[in-house]
Amino acid sequence: MESLGLFNQTFSVLEKSMDLRSQKHSLMVSNIANMDTPNYKAFDILVEEEMGKALGEAKTMALSRTQPGHIPLSGTADLNAPEIKPVESPRYNFREDGNTVDMDKTMSVLSENGLLYNASAQMIAKKFQSLSNAINGTMR
Repeated sequence: MESLGLFNQTFSVLEKSMDLRSQKHSLMVSNIANMDTPNYKAFDILVEEEMGKALGEAKTMALSRTQPGHIPLSGTADLNAPEIKPVESPRYNFREDGNTVDMDKTMSVLSENGLLYNASAQMIAKKFQSLSNAINGTMR
């Protein structure tokens, strides 16, 4: 098993997931704020799909060494890619004013997104606690 140091790809994945979930939260709040705006189109960020693409590409990505002294590494996901662009949400309701915000669906997505954000934050906290325990020589 190849070691990637103290801060391996798990930290990068969790960090990027939290960043995207934060963006998704802002977008959902914006959708709610525009619920009564005629012709407003609801948007979403497909976090799981985009993270899956980034991680799937890591398996096929080849790194090149520009100097013979560089350490050979296997492919890693490019989690620092440009931010993901929001996509228009599917229409669940058909309002006469052309607005596509579905309050029930949006609140459900907002709640789920918050839970997943908190889960990622807890995983990062546990990893840091494990590192702290290893450094201090304590076990919990």
